[in-house]
Amino acid sequence: MTEQPHNQSRRCTATCADGRPCRAWAVRGSDPPRCSSHGGGRAPVGAPPGNQNARTHGFYAQGPAAADDGENGWRGAEGPCRIDAVIADLYAKQQRLSRYIDHNADDLTPEQLARFLQIYAQSCSRLGRLLRDREALGGFSEWMDKAFNQALDELSEEWGVDL
Repeated sequence: MTEQPHNQSRRCTATCADGRPCRAWAVRGSDPPRCSSHGGGRAPVGAPPGNQNARTHGFYAQGPAAADDGENGWRGAEGPCRIDAVIADLYAKQQRLSRYIDHNADDLTPEQLARFLQIYAQSCSRLGRLLRDREALGGFSEWMDKAFNQALDELSEEWGVDL
């Protein structure tokens, strides 16, 4: 089998998540021509059919009773966690990290200190986004309640029935 020159190799024919065509080189022998990221390799992309690794090794392995600690509202497989619980947990971790940095700043190398400060900044950013999301969700809920009640009142009036 003769190899094609690099300038005559085929490009991947897949479409990226943002809608643009993939510009990567296709894996030789793949049909249709695909890059390794889009399944051009020999092994299929993704987990094998029937994969249960997440169930036996992941967060939900012990079931909902173990995942729900009852203290801060985290929930397991039975339902979502409350945003307030996530905010409280992240804030507590951020406070611990802040205390660690304060107590150990003199003993850390500049690279270690920079890494801890980077993690602290990311945590602050996430906390800010969560607080904005909580505010937005609360406002949306109030707006939705008002709109729903207004619609029920109008229908009740129009139909002459108490809804």
